[in-house]
Amino acid sequence: MSKPFSAEHLQGLKLQLAQSNPRNLAIVYADMDPSPGQIRLMKGIVSDDPEFSQIIVKTVRGGGKTKVCSVSFAHIHHHDPTRKIFVHSGSYEQARYLYSYYRPLILNPDYFPQDELLHEPTQTLTQFKSGGFLKVLAASERQSRGGHVDIMCLDEAVLIKQDLIDAVWPTVRTSKKPKRIVLSTASPKVSLDWFLRIWQHADQLKFKRYEWPLEECHWINQQDTANAQLLVDSETFKVEFLGEIAERRGTVWDNNLINAALVDPQKAEEYPLPAADPLTEKWTSLDWGFIGQAVLLFCEKQAETVYIRDCKIWSKESYTSIKQEIKEDFGEYPIYPDSEAVADNEDLRKMGMQVIPVIFSKDKDFLISRVRWRLEKGLLKIPNPDITNLAQGIDGRKYFTLVQQMKAYHYNEKTRKPEKVNDHCCDALICAMKHVEQPSGRGLPITVTSATP
Repeated sequence: MSKPFSAEHLQGLKLQLAQSNPRNLAIVYADMDPSPGQIRLMKGIVSDDPEFSQIIVKTVRGGGKTKVCSVSFAHIHHHDPTRKIFVHSGSYEQARYLYSYYRPLILNPDYFPQDELLHEPTQTLTQFKSGGFLKVLAASERQSRGGHVDIMCLDEAVLIKQDLIDAVWPTVRTSKKPKRIVLSTASPKVSLDWFLRIWQHADQLKFKRYEWPLEECHWINQQDTANAQLLVDSETFKVEFLGEIAERRGTVWDNNLINAALVDPQKAEEYPLPAADPLTEKWTSLDWGFIGQAVLLFCEKQAETVYIRDCKIWSKESYTSIKQEIKEDFGEYPIYPDSEAVADNEDLRKMGMQVIPVIFSKDKDFLISRVRWRLEKGLLKIPNPDITNLAQGIDGRKYFTLVQQMKAYHYNEKTRKPEKVNDHCCDALICAMKHVEQPSGRGLPITVTSATP
């Protein structure tokens, strides 16, 4: 009759199992059931084969790529505490996620010998007596150029500015086992084009590609995914929730959806009268354009629908007269101008207006997506330019240029950014979304994320 295993023997079996590969480590000590795609990535990260010296990963938001790296780095340090690993995260929160997965494994005395630790691990640094370490920094850190490492990881790379990427890229050059790992969702952020260039030309650039579909992500709530489809536009859903790449080609907004947004201002069921102040939200948006050119939109939100109530286009007037007209006609409402015309925005503020500048370099892609979402959900209404009844105070002609520019607004084939041609009305519309999608007191952009980073 066989004897029952002792606790010590069982612990030895667990350790032996966890030591064998990162998949088992994830299951035994990280409370993780890795998917097939995650297991493939783990094997690539821990491999010393030069074929896996450069890795790029694209997944859905919440696809578990950060956790895979954490477990893989712990496995590497268990077997070789001399390895130096530097993780450059796209945000402070992303850096915190990675470290929160890695730290419990390294501090687990059943798995990692605690006498190998040089100091108590901090929020950004774990050091070993053998000379290795894991350093995790947010994208704004100044230490990007400091020291040389064996493994360099860019986590949510699209959030990291190009100058920081350039600074950290050479840090593995002196290693005998150099490895670069680039992780991201293909979100339209500052370094998307750089990330997509590597992804699409991985073979030529000597990168191994890894991705796995939403169906493998058993930890993601599928009902939440379905709910999110109601809250975000189709392109954002494709990128953030399905892990795909947005087209960013052709027109920015579907012309059929723009046509569907055009309403007869004579029909109350399509275009209700403005509510009396202050029963609804009313605001203006402004694109300064070039000297002597500017576009202003006056908007109202009733329930969840945004109605364009007025469109003013100046082409020859002086900025002084434009500012005075804005003050006289719309001075009681908050205004959302593009932020580049700092002096002109300050003039409006000195004239007593509430001015909330829109920073295109930060917000434009997000706000473009919210225009798309409102068009897709029927929550943006524009008077039909073909309908004019001056006797009833209806002049559809003033919306003609707005509609035409919306339909012509398109992505540049090379840069995959909106073309800067005849876009003043489009920019004014984009600025208008700031009020309903990013109210000035609410802070960061509204995003819908899954439970797992």
